[in-house]
Amino acid sequence: MTIVNADTRRSRSSAAPVSPDWKTRSVCRDELADDFYSTIKSRKERARALCVGCPVIVECLSNQRQSDDAIYRWGVGGGLDPEQRRALELEELLGNVPNLAMARVLVSPRWLWRLRQLKADCRSLEGMTAAFREDGLFVDEVTVRVAAWWSGGEGSRVARLAPGDKRTWRAQLQDDYADVVVALHELGARRVDIAAYLGIPGANGAKGVAAVLKAAAAGGLELAA
Repeated sequence: MTIVNADTRRSRSSAAPVSPDWKTRSVCRDELADDFYSTIKSRKERARALCVGCPVIVECLSNQRQSDDAIYRWGVGGGLDPEQRRALELEELLGNVPNLAMARVLVSPRWLWRLRQLKADCRSLEGMTAAFREDGLFVDEVTVRVAAWWSGGEGSRVARLAPGDKRTWRAQLQDDYADVVVALHELGARRVDIAAYLGIPGANGAKGVAAVLKAAAAGGLELAA
């Protein structure tokens, strides 16, 4: 589902040309929009389930992202919620452009079981990507991340801690992700968007990002205002 806002439409490097009649083939065309704009988790999941089986999910996502406002975003569109679309924008800011056609393959009946298996077994997107490549699929991390989102997973950039690793998530951010936090900050990304990129959106995520930036500044690293 999309919100058309022509005044805020921007081009996307990964956006494919969208046929003007694609909406006539969408599975949600006869559905009530409430689920797509609900903040209730079960209703959002119901909306996402429709998206995953939709033949025009790629076109829908491209259309939705062209319509998203730079700050305010609403609803599930193209199988992704607003925070995931924020994260995808920062992925592209770093040069990570997903292959949406391949992501669609990963959530097809042939590969969905493998995707779910790897989400359970691997602690990181890097691990999932390496496993898919061993299976013979040429994929990158951001493409796997989109597929994980489409299948209902979190697709976090922050890896699950190894058994025995007792660090807090804030300590993990400082230890393992300070470089990318600072890089995104230098590129002009807001703290809330960096938190979405990492996969820890909301107030707590933004506070964690702020703490990393504060520590970086205290360590003598010059940061943009």
